[in-house]
Amino acid sequence: MTRFFFLFVYLYIVSCGHSNPQLIEKASYLNLKEEQLGDSRYYLKFPSTMFLEEAQGKEGQLGYGLWQVDSTNRYGSSSGFIEIEHGEPIGWEPDCDIFIQQVRSNFHDGTITWTVCKGELGNYYSAIATHGKLRLEAASRTRPGLDSMIAILSTLSSR
Repeated sequence: MTRFFFLFVYLYIVSCGHSNPQLIEKASYLNLKEEQLGDSRYYLKFPSTMFLEEAQGKEGQLGYGLWQVDSTNRYGSSSGFIEIEHGEPIGWEPDCDIFIQQVRSNFHDGTITWTVCKGELGNYYSAIATHGKLRLEAASRTRPGLDSMIAILSTLSSR
């Protein structure tokens, strides 16, 4: 009887852990600037050490990359991407080499779920989330950096 009780408690704890992923709050620290994503109805708040860059794909995709202003750290530090028009990509799927976990973040009037992954070589982390037609991606060499980028991308709002 005792063995079944402990098994029940263990299964309950494990199932609760998967049904309620960690919550990452929206970035709310001082000195965030807000910028409109092109002519869209979307706005993003981000630190002044970063900039937005429009990226249009050959198959009609429209997105915006979020990069470090410092060009020496641009591709080695945290970055983000927001795709607001999906288009018709040919054969591309989001890449998740090693699944780590799912986390949630506050987004619009609710929450979204992010799939957190680690690169096959273990040298970077990435996270992907969708909300309606939006697709959000975050990347960083460190897990705390990834969580910070998720917090920044979660400030996306529409008007």
